[in-house]
Amino acid sequence: MKNIYTLFFLLIATTSVVFAQSAGILKGQLSDSKGAAIEAATISVLNAADKKLVKITTSDKEGKFELNNLADGEYLVQISAMGFNTFNSAVQTIKAGQETILGTLKLEPASADLKAVTVTARKAMVEVKADKTVVNVDAFISNAGGTALEVLEKSPGISVDRDGNISLKGKQGVIVLIDGKQTYLGGQDLANYLRNTPSNQLETVEIMTQPSAKFDASGNSGIINIRTKKGRQNGFNGSVNLGYIQGVYPKSSNSLNLNYKKDKISVFSTLSYSYWQGFNSLNLDRKFRVKDSDDLSAVFDQKTDGGFNSTNAGLRVGADYQIDKNTSLGVQVNGTYNPRNFMADSRADIYDGKGLLDSSNRAFSENTDKWKNYGANLNFRKKLDTTGREISADLDYIWYGSKAKQTSDNYTFYQPGNILTDSFLLKGDLPSDIRIYSAKVDYVHPLGKAGKIEAGVKSSYVKTDNDARYTTWDADSKTWEIDQSRSNHFLYEENINAVYVNYNREFKKWSLQTGLRMEHTNAKGKQLSNNESFKRDYVQLFPTAFASYKLNDKNQLNASYGRRIERPNYKDMNPFQYFLDQYTYQAGNPYLQPQFSHNIEFSHNYKGVLNTTLNYTMTTDIINDILKQNDSTKVTFQTKENIAKRRNIGLAISYNQPLTKWWTVSVFGNIFHNQFEGMVNNLPLDAGFTSFMGNINNQFKFGKSWGGEISGFYRSKAQEAGILIAKPMGMFSFGLSKQVLKTKGTIKLSVSDPFRLMKFRGETVFGPIDTKINAQWDNRRVALNFSYRFGKLQNGGPQRRKSGSATDEQNRVGSGNQQ
Repeated sequence: MKNIYTLFFLLIATTSVVFAQSAGILKGQLSDSKGAAIEAATISVLNAADKKLVKITTSDKEGKFELNNLADGEYLVQISAMGFNTFNSAVQTIKAGQETILGTLKLEPASADLKAVTVTARKAMVEVKADKTVVNVDAFISNAGGTALEVLEKSPGISVDRDGNISLKGKQGVIVLIDGKQTYLGGQDLANYLRNTPSNQLETVEIMTQPSAKFDASGNSGIINIRTKKGRQNGFNGSVNLGYIQGVYPKSSNSLNLNYKKDKISVFSTLSYSYWQGFNSLNLDRKFRVKDSDDLSAVFDQKTDGGFNSTNAGLRVGADYQIDKNTSLGVQVNGTYNPRNFMADSRADIYDGKGLLDSSNRAFSENTDKWKNYGANLNFRKKLDTTGREISADLDYIWYGSKAKQTSDNYTFYQPGNILTDSFLLKGDLPSDIRIYSAKVDYVHPLGKAGKIEAGVKSSYVKTDNDARYTTWDADSKTWEIDQSRSNHFLYEENINAVYVNYNREFKKWSLQTGLRMEHTNAKGKQLSNNESFKRDYVQLFPTAFASYKLNDKNQLNASYGRRIERPNYKDMNPFQYFLDQYTYQAGNPYLQPQFSHNIEFSHNYKGVLNTTLNYTMTTDIINDILKQNDSTKVTFQTKENIAKRRNIGLAISYNQPLTKWWTVSVFGNIFHNQFEGMVNNLPLDAGFTSFMGNINNQFKFGKSWGGEISGFYRSKAQEAGILIAKPMGMFSFGLSKQVLKTKGTIKLSVSDPFRLMKFRGETVFGPIDTKINAQWDNRRVALNFSYRFGKLQNGGPQRRKSGSATDEQNRVGSGNQQ
């Protein structure tokens, strides 16, 4: 271990010397007519010859900005800030190794006559940057009235399966952050959280396939960071968003954002409320065969009609205080209350091997859950000197609580005569309690003009308590009896300690970043019902490396490598059982192990609009959903196991560019091959499949205040979870927008999946398992959304931080299920 660290720091020191000379640097500072700093202004550097965008940045709290790694040439500088007239500079000549200082630039206030103001600037739908892809949510009209999960589903390279599991470029194991902090949710509970988050609260979606060592090592296929909307203006301001959605059932998403800033104090709050009602239609066709034979012994034809409704009320309140010009202190608290209910009517017709109806099972199931969470964050930031040295710290506490209850009433009717001969009545009381404590400290140390070292430590502690208490009805004694075979009390504790160092350097046309993260995991779990327990104690190193070379003003090459880990979700380790009927259920696995991956990417970017990426990923001990069945009882259940290793090879192409003054297009395509090798249900697995996914978004401008959109995505036949083959799926969306109330208000109308193409169809044929799945839900919808901004629109004041210490564990919480 000591030798690894020595070699790593020698690499940093050597590279620092080799890359001692910097590329061209452009600096400046912004102020208003009274000399007050202007924060969050947009500084764009354009090629003087063709006016193409070269680089973009924003000003800090002191109004300062700096752009590095500029090649020799002539440029124009354009500066825009809300409430001020746009500034356009004279031609600036940039030379390698020299600084060009613009000095303090004073922006003139915009005219107070809003009637004379015409808003023509629009954010790009998708921005491809060196380290991430950024999706600007409001640029898509069809996102109005939608949810965060639907925003992700339409984003480049992201796919969402029938259970809400998120994949990136054909690879599962994605970590989702909210403002740099993890949700601590996983699987279906993460999907539920995102379904109940209105899209009008989102500003951007950042997609990082190769995060640096500064981020937690979790997430085999990368990180998705969802940035929510926040005010940055002095004085009192805010926005209100109202949405109504009509599918087969009604839905609504609403939010209110309030911000107040004066001098050194900033106070902010967000209140949201959403109501969601829908349906889920599921058909399962299962075939059972005589042992060691191809002859059928039974066929199950199961049809389930489910309906669900949920409400979600959320509140976030915070404050930042600027102690002095170099020191800030912030606090934030948030809470969510999400009661939800799912009811299902299921009928299973059971045929014998000759195709004759033998019996039928009718099941009525209901799952109710009062899901709550609250959290608190305390953060501190200190600039140590004028060179850019900085230290920051975060403390987080998060609690999730669930009071889930489940009933499943099953009645069996035998043929002929449809006679009721048997019943199975089950009740479940499934409380869950999850507490998360996290702390981290980060330090930034500049190395000259074009380099820096980042280092930090983090520690987290998680404690979960899941008590599954089941009872069954005893017809003879007419009482509810404890079901010992299903009841289980599962306790889990986990402590992860991490340290990292990250090095960045820019030299002429080169940009280099290397990093190393070490994580020590100590975990223990215990099942009180059978007194089984386990302990895990391991240390892992996670190196990262990035290199970028600018061939010329139009072409840039990038290469990266990273090793990552995916720990099992807390819910997936909880052995509680979720029932569809007495023959079909889902269960967790407390003995899951983490999976590890090596990720390599090569990419080429042309003029900032065309990006081509080739990736290779090898993942070991992959965690996947599998089906298990008991041929004698005809019971089939879904669980997760470390089944195999997976090799993923993919080629992705994205293109984002205005084709005309009124038409902008964003296209993404990804062809990839997944190869699985391992053991499933004691049988060897060696299966591979090549798939394609893509999406297209077209934005149109009509006049000064009208906009339109046509968008859609498609995914070909694909291999999921090793043994599940999903058939093609896709959808189209249409949208129309109109700016009103002197451009402060916007009305958006969107239609999602008008042709009802979005449905899931899949099959698993492996060993004794032969199952076909067809699912459909309330996806064809019309949404009407109204948003309005109010208050002062003047820039300035402290800018609160967007991240906390909670950057891993939150994606792994789980305690319920909602379709």
